[in-house]
Amino acid sequence: MLDFDKVLLSFYQLSGCRNDKTAEVEKLVAEALKAVEYSLDVDRVSWDDVPACEYAAACMAVYDYVCREACREQNAVTIAGSADINGDFSHRIDAAAELKKQAMARIEWLMPGGGFMFETM
Repeated sequence: MLDFDKVLLSFYQLSGCRNDKTAEVEKLVAEALKAVEYSLDVDRVSWDDVPACEYAAACMAVYDYVCREACREQNAVTIAGSADINGDFSHRIDAAAELKKQAMARIEWLMPGGGFMFETM
């Protein structure tokens, strides 16, 4: 029902993730897409609702990506040759969580029972 390529494009736009991480990212996006599709009541979803559902799947993938990247060690070397921790994602977790909550709230009426249970990582 949801278009993987549209969700992937939205993910890249929202996350700022580089395109060289395609293999890693595609799995996250596919899992988020499946989770959203699984949580929907297909009898309630019309074609007009699909873009909001795709956006929600992208937001879910962004949250998962940010959490995963925050757990990684982000070491880099400065021009002077000293070690520097670069690319710290931990400050982005709260923003990604809020983005996911808001996107899922927009489509929660399409879910059985009219709600979504937010799970943190």
